[in-house]
Amino acid sequence: MALQGPGIRVLQISKVRMNPYVRLLQEALRNLGISCSIGEGLSLRVARSWRRTFNVLHLHWLELLYASPHLGRSLRRLLSVLAGLQWVRAEGCKLVYTVHNVQPHERAFPLLDQLANRAVFYWADALHVHDEAARRTVAQTYRRDQRVHVIPHGSYIGAYPNRCTKPEARERLGLAEHAFVYLCLGQVRRYKGIEDLIAAFQQLADENAQLMIAGNVHDAAYAQELTQLTKGRSNIHTRFQYVPDEEVQYFLNACDVCVLPYLSVTTSGAAVLAFSFGRPVIASALGGFEELLADGRGIAYGLADDDALLHALRQARHLDVVEAGQRALAWARRHQWQQLAPRFAEVYAEVLRSRV
Repeated sequence: MALQGPGIRVLQISKVRMNPYVRLLQEALRNLGISCSIGEGLSLRVARSWRRTFNVLHLHWLELLYASPHLGRSLRRLLSVLAGLQWVRAEGCKLVYTVHNVQPHERAFPLLDQLANRAVFYWADALHVHDEAARRTVAQTYRRDQRVHVIPHGSYIGAYPNRCTKPEARERLGLAEHAFVYLCLGQVRRYKGIEDLIAAFQQLADENAQLMIAGNVHDAAYAQELTQLTKGRSNIHTRFQYVPDEEVQYFLNACDVCVLPYLSVTTSGAAVLAFSFGRPVIASALGGFEELLADGRGIAYGLADDDALLHALRQARHLDVVEAGQRALAWARRHQWQQLAPRFAEVYAEVLRSRV
């Protein structure tokens, strides 16, 4: 079927700006001739202002549209979001929802999250997930197994500068030239199990190993706890601050392997980012990690054994990180946004043809 790009008008809704995911999808869709804009919020008032300007609303990270430390404010925001969604649906617009997280990571108000998810999972004309594990979880959790489309997470090749060599990166970050460097890069959040990584690394007893933890602080108290855990450890380096796009290359090119010891996950952009710089990944065997790390792209470990992460860190010392990194980079090259965009276009075209 020939794609009718000019007939598809997409508005993506996302409050996330540190992750270029939505922007990269927008650029790839526009290269196909599809109109695509990005909005940050959703309410009844805002929805009315969009009247007939698009025919597909593509929603991302639902929980961020209503999240607040206060229950009353969160409830009011959620009701406003749902009213906006009902308005655009009544206007004939189709709803596509990318399930980045089946459940929010920090669930301050679980009943509210459940209400939000049940509404959007029921209303969505199509759901988009990044792997088969997420598709199964959606089916089990929300009994939704129809019109669920698996399209992998696009890579970040070219999204960040990547000009420095490993020696240059290590010199800039103060890492030993010949050390084996483990990197945990991304937002500093409790569900990522960073304290478990620190504990396992301290048991590693490897004089030639160094650990770098870097990323934007989501919870200042958690960052302070991690600072205390690493105090006096000369082989553990922390940068608890936002990493500008220009500096991402230094952290990834300096390391030998990335470590993502998450306690819960649906999709990991951090793993895809590591692959985009040719770095293998160690990660807990949750969500789509096992599928992502297959074929020699890294090491997935189970959570049943308390020492599993320690064993994975040790296993990495015997891993051919160059070969594993090449396999990771090959995956990233096969999953660039321009290659994936036609699949999104097919989803949009399908929902626009549907009368339901």
